[in-house]
Amino acid sequence: MAFPTLALLHGFLGFSRRGPIEYFRGVKEALNKMHIVPLIPEVPSAGTIAERAEVLARKLFRTDVPAFALAAHSMGGLDARYLITYLDPDRRVKSLLTVSTPHRGSLLATWMLESRGPIPAWFRYVGRPALDELTPEACAATPIPDREDVNYSSYASCRHADELPFWFRPYGSMIQEDNDGMVPVSSAHWGNFRGIVRADHLELLGWSLGLPDAQSGRPFDHLHFWTRAATDAMTAAEEKTS
Repeated sequence: MAFPTLALLHGFLGFSRRGPIEYFRGVKEALNKMHIVPLIPEVPSAGTIAERAEVLARKLFRTDVPAFALAAHSMGGLDARYLITYLDPDRRVKSLLTVSTPHRGSLLATWMLESRGPIPAWFRYVGRPALDELTPEACAATPIPDREDVNYSSYASCRHADELPFWFRPYGSMIQEDNDGMVPVSSAHWGNFRGIVRADHLELLGWSLGLPDAQSGRPFDHLHFWTRAATDAMTAAEEKTS
């Protein structure tokens, strides 16, 4: 039996690589050391969930890989759920692990769409149409059912307001519940909930924009987290193929 192939999926306004800059900073190299060779497909950074999922399906399924384990950050988890339900007729995806995915939307998206000022205006300019689909109302209006033969699991991330980088704090305070500066903890729950990690939304990827602080556990050990998450996703996929 062949091992499932791991794919890491990027989020809103994300990418695979831009020159020396990796979205999943250093994660591919860390996985390679474990003899795991992940796919990191790039999808339209601000496309709709359906558009992003269609590109993802073309990139994954053009190969003859029989089984996939998906590990997704942020909006990538919504893309993956859409693909699994609507674009995988051969049922090759066996597991999905989401990390800080706004399954039920985020009020931050609502603020970006409705507020005045240069920052929300910029996000509307670069982030549509994806941004329109990340509000709580949009997620509730277009539910994506699970597939019974797929293992779904999730992590949330959270930092208290005083632990967030100063430029993140105004956005985290808009959400008015535990969050990582962008996504509420309650919205990140899906399937088997594996817990809450102490990190902000970008720190999860290895991009820590706050000063190092041992008391608050900054910077977050993202390489340890993603290697463990990858192993868990692949184990879950193997169980579904056995």
